[in-house]
This record gives sequence, C-alpha cells and structure tokens, in this order.
Amino acid sequence: MPQSAKANTAPKGKLAWTVRRVKTLPRPAQVAPLPMRRYHMSWLAPNGDIDSGSMTAPAVPLFEKTFNAFARGALIPTPMGLVAIEDLFPGDSVLTVDGTVEQIDWIGSMVLDLHGKRAPNAKPERLYRITSDAFGLGRPSPDLLLGAGALYCPQAGQVPGFNAALKPVTELVDGLSVIEITPISTMRSYHIRLRSHRLIRVNGLDLESCQPDLPLLARVPGPIRDRFMAMFPYLSDVQEFGPTRYQRTQINAPHPLRPLRDQ
Repeated sequence: MPQSAKANTAPKGKLAWTVRRVKTLPRPAQVAPLPMRRYHMSWLAPNGDIDSGSMTAPAVPLFEKTFNAFARGALIPTPMGLVAIEDLFPGDSVLTVDGTVEQIDWIGSMVLDLHGKRAPNAKPERLYRITSDAFGLGRPSPDLLLGAGALYCPQAGQVPGFNAALKPVTELVDGLSVIEITPISTMRSYHIRLRSHRLIRVNGLDLESCQPDLPLLARVPGPIRDRFMAMFPYLSDVQEFGPTRYQRTQINAPHPLRPLRDQ
C-alpha cells in the first residue's frame, strides 16, 4: 500500500470527540464622552483673601446649574444698595428675603454657548427674560434675565411664615411674560453662594442662592463628585455646604449627569 494511503487510513476503534462551545460575549456599550466646558469661580479664602481660578468640567446639569442663574445686569440687594451681579466680589454682603445680612463666599460664572459648539448636536443655550411686573407690581422691576439654573420662589415674603417649593425658571415660560431667548452676542451668567442657603430678592423676585442637591451629590460617582468639590477649594467636605432650607420641585428635572442635549 502506498505510504500516502497509510497516512490517510483511519485508526481502528472509536474516536472520542470533544466539543467545545465558545460563548460570544456581547461587546460593551460604547459610552460617549461627556461634553466639557470651562467654568470660572472666585472665593473667599480662610485668611480673607479673594482667590480665583477656572476649571474644565463636564457640561452637564450638575455643574451647569451651579454656574448659570443670574445673567449680567441682575440687581442684588446689599446694605449699600442694589449692585449688579457682575460687580460683586466674595466677601461682599447681601440682604436676604428674611431680613438677614449674609456674606458671599463664592461666585461662579460661565460663558453661554450661543452656537452649540460645546458638543455634537448641542443646541444654542438660552436665557429667560421675565418682563417687568409679570408677577405683580415691581416683580420684577426692571426686566430680569435669568439662566436655566435659577430657582424661583413664588410665595416667599408674600405670606408670613410660608414658603412654597422653589421652581425652575424654565417651567415659567409662557411666551408672554416669561420669554425664552437666545442672546445675539457673548453673554456670561453667574451664581453666588452665601454662608448659608437663602433667598435673595433680585429685581423684586425671590431667587435661591447657590446650594447643590446634597443627597444627589453624595450618590454621584466619586471622580465626578471630587471634580465638583474642586470648584469650591475652601470647602473640604460636601457637608460643609450646610443644610438646604427650601424645598425644590422635581417636575421635568433633567438628569444631573446627562447633557441637556440628551434630555
């Protein structure tokens, strides 16, 4: 028999076959990177100095609402009279709705993205104009321009001892007295943090000072929380923000870690 035939002859007996089943694992979902933007802040250092800096961080509601409440020109009550938001500094004093005088310890600001360049498919950011006397005589006066992070209390100071839940200004839009607008030129918006969570009567409307959602902040991933806390260098822990004094409505609240373009 030719050698090649021997090589192709099967051996006697039964062959044992081993079948291996290879399980194909699904590919992990591709998570799009969060859009980023530049935030600016100034704060009162423990030694009384005013420090300032800027930081790149995710362009998501958790961060943006902390910097985007009062547009340039909003009038803040102080013991020396009304002062435009852009002229305030950490260490200045503010009159609150309940009659106390509170010190500003932090001011944050950001430049609005008017062309949707911060991320693919992003929309131009908008402001909200509340026309003069929209909610009663002098409420506001004059017109007031607010950012998407502003929270408004409709009843504070109107009924003694009663405070309604704070509402996002975005939910007040009616196309007549509260109008959503896109600025035609570069615009910076601001937020201020006081020593404690208070309401400030801005142009005659009662608006919240900067106060993070503490239960939410405690639940977000550690790296994001650390990034957020780095924007408040004079604080060492989340609990140093102090208690939240006013309730907030949660209707149509955006996901705090999802870009607004995805809401």
